[in-house]
Amino acid sequence: MTQYNSQFDTSLKAKHFLPKYWGTWSLLALLFICSYIPVSIRDRFASWCADKLYSAKFLQKRKKIAFTNIGLCFPEYSESDKDALMQKNFRSMAQIALSLGEIAFRSQSFLHKRINFIGEHFVKEAEQAGNAIIFLAPHCYGLDFAGVAAISARGYPLSSMFKDYKNPIFDWFVTNYRTRFSRLHEKGTLYHRSEGLKPCIKSLRDKAHFYYLPDEDHGRESSVFSPFFATEKATLPVIGRLAKLGKAVVIPTYTSYNAKTGKIDVICHSPLNNIPSGCEQHDTDLMNQAIERVIAENKAQYMWTLKLLKTRPEEGQSIY
Repeated sequence: MTQYNSQFDTSLKAKHFLPKYWGTWSLLALLFICSYIPVSIRDRFASWCADKLYSAKFLQKRKKIAFTNIGLCFPEYSESDKDALMQKNFRSMAQIALSLGEIAFRSQSFLHKRINFIGEHFVKEAEQAGNAIIFLAPHCYGLDFAGVAAISARGYPLSSMFKDYKNPIFDWFVTNYRTRFSRLHEKGTLYHRSEGLKPCIKSLRDKAHFYYLPDEDHGRESSVFSPFFATEKATLPVIGRLAKLGKAVVIPTYTSYNAKTGKIDVICHSPLNNIPSGCEQHDTDLMNQAIERVIAENKAQYMWTLKLLKTRPEEGQSIY
């Protein structure tokens, strides 16, 4: 069995315990404490914090980005519609943020109970057919719960890519909890984005599934423009190549925090059997259509605050 290990070093060093990092360690301690607080109490506190901070000055830049994205994708939305959506968005973000410690500190059996895994039969059917899986997962706040608590913790081997933080403590924390259960398997790991797609393809061929976040803006030179709701989005045209070279099926996946049940809904949809089609543009269009469908299930859980539409079809145009 071949094990593909990332060469990116996220291990702790002695310097990471210096006073400049004590604030970060305090934050991780808070996440540990929150992971043991009853969900109903924690959720109410998270919602209260979100409502209080919604109008805070330091969040205005991110809100402006979100309003711009929503306006381009849904031109029929009024300012009050955007505001209502983002208030729900901030509550979901706060509830999931205070839950993140569960992934790192709680037991495997506890995480199983926290997840409502809808459509898992699509995963089992793909494995039974001998296929690797590309989990097509747009940026929603609960994405780590899907990759770690729903997929990896249930014994499905999983690889993914990550982008390092400016804080090395967060690098260590996030990469460790994301590989917490994959280390129990003989295949699957995390790769740094700078390592490219080659190791991911190797992992797919070794039947380690790939958790793919396809909706970031990587710039004009690397992308093609594809419809995304009511606008056009610069999108990496690689999904067909990944599926073909990795001999994998593509399963759209979305994660929503269900405040009514206090659980995380991880929803896998039926595979996109028409990818690869042999045409990069067509594959990219089909992928974005699938992303639209899963986001539409719960728009309030999507990361509208990212610069998703930074690269515009008209060169030189700046929207943020």
